Amino acid sequence: MLNNLINPALLAAAGTFVWQEHTREIITAALLSMVPTFEGRYAVAVAVRMGMPAVFSYLLALICSSLPVPFILWLLRPVLDWFYTLPIGPVRKFAAWLEKHAEKKRASMNQRNGKGIRGRLSAETAELFALYVFVALPLPGTGVWTGSAIAALFRMPRGKATAAILLGNVTACLIMTLMAVGSKAII
Repeated sequence: MLNNLINPALLAAAGTFVWQEHTREIITAALLSMVPTFEGRYAVAVAVRMGMPAVFSYLLALICSSLPVPFILWLLRPVLDWFYTLPIGPVRKFAAWLEKHAEKKRASMNQRNGKGIRGRLSAETAELFALYVFVALPLPGTGVWTGSAIAALFRMPRGKATAAILLGNVTACLIMTLMAVGSKAII
């Protein structure tokens, strides 16, 4: 009788999440977490809707969406420098435009006008806080990939930028987990 209670087929029939039988869903959620602009914050909602427990969905999405951060922070700058060495004019122009655009944005961000949070914090702290908020907002176009690219283009300290990005990712995934669990309860 006890063997029938532990049987995975019976658990699956009862509507519980059986890890061995839902490997495809786990892999799907993990891979979706690493897709730019989709990332962990939307993969968490997909995982919860696929029947995964909320805590597992949160942790899976958080860990998998955080994996690209060091690669982007360490490799974007060398790739841009490599673009300048290529004999292809449009590629060199794109790299120059990207760096010029990033520098203009950073300069406009760091202008001290004495108002708001910028007047009370150092430029570096304000940039890191803005990076955290940018990654933490679960909106299209914001997130780990874009935040990491911004940190690399702004030449932010990698350790501090990584911490701000990861904290923002924790916040964004938590917000989306709570929204997914709430919407699942409503539906």
